[in-house]
Amino acid sequence: MAFRVLTMAVDLCRLTTRTMNVNAGHERTSKARIIHQIQLIRGITRSCRC
Repeated sequence: MAFRVLTMAVDLCRLTTRTMNVNAGHERTSKARIIHQIQLIRGITRSCRC
């Protein structure tokens, strides 16, 4: 499960990076969203290890 969540995080990161490259004005919002998503995923993977 943790590997699947990590893979989704990497895919989400790549998608967000492409979006930021296309629309520079959207960069800050996208960056904040991806950081929030990564923090959520880290919380999920930490709770799964217990």
